[in-house]
Amino acid sequence: MDLNSADLREVIETVWVAAVGLDVLGPEGSIPPPPLGSFCGSVQITGAYRGAVAVSLSERLARRAAGAMFDTAPESISPEDLKDALGEIANMTGGNVKALLPGPSQLSLPQVVSGTAYTVSTPGSMIVQEVAFQVMGEQILVHLLEARS
Repeated sequence: MDLNSADLREVIETVWVAAVGLDVLGPEGSIPPPPLGSFCGSVQITGAYRGAVAVSLSERLARRAAGAMFDTAPESISPEDLKDALGEIANMTGGNVKALLPGPSQLSLPQVVSGTAYTVSTPGSMIVQEVAFQVMGEQILVHLLEARS
């Protein structure tokens, strides 16, 4: 696999600045992890590359992102709009990552999970890249997974 953490950082910055309209700070400094009430959007990649991309963030940041995407106040975002926005962020992130990986590959529909104590796993895969970013003082954690041979 030729994707490195700098490539992944560039994808995240592109998605968040261009599509969401929020500035992203690099992983410098101490960034607290997403709190227990958080969300994870993910897409599976199949084909020449087999794996997944997962984007985790707090509900507060997910609301801010959805508000920016839908041009509405974060507190008025419905639970369905919140999941739609995070699903689209995961889809755009996965699509940009897929373009940098060996092809041809396809993306699954996005999946979004939320809660106070959940675990997201992709059986048969391992994390090959993990990058943390900061948006509005909160963490975005992105994982690139690859299926084990």
